[in-house]
Amino acid sequence: MTGICPPDDALSALVDEALPASARTELLTHCAGCPQCATRLDGLRRLHAAFLALPPAMLDVDLGERVIARLQAGATPAVQGRPHMGWRARWMSLARPLTRWSFALSSSAGATAAIAMGLWLGESLLQMEPSISPPSRNVTLVAMSLFDSVPPGNLCPSAHACDPTGNSR
Repeated sequence: MTGICPPDDALSALVDEALPASARTELLTHCAGCPQCATRLDGLRRLHAAFLALPPAMLDVDLGERVIARLQAGATPAVQGRPHMGWRARWMSLARPLTRWSFALSSSAGATAAIAMGLWLGESLLQMEPSISPPSRNVTLVAMSLFDSVPPGNLCPSAHACDPTGNSR
């Protein structure tokens, strides 16, 4: 045996002469060196010859024409009564025509709700709350103390830099 043996499909295609020339020569070379594949190929060739020796089968009835004739004639439909539906199926059949509109309305309702919430929240952010106490006159002085040598809240660099109250001198 030389290499991996080919599957039966490849050997059958070789017998049916359905392979390209390169694959055909490769399979024939393999079968010449592999007795197991040569036996399988010989069995497939004998089976092919046996099928060719069979007489052609002639059918008395063309089944295709009968099926087409019945389909074209159309069978008479059976008498159909009102199908029995439970209470839930009846309610769902009433709601079914509304489903097309429900999809359209749900998206527009969602967009409207989003816009309304955005306007409401935006308006609440823009409203100014009244101040609790009016600003004192010394607001400017307090703001300027940030630029002092020791701003409020910082540590004093030395003991004499700040007086006991924590203010810079």
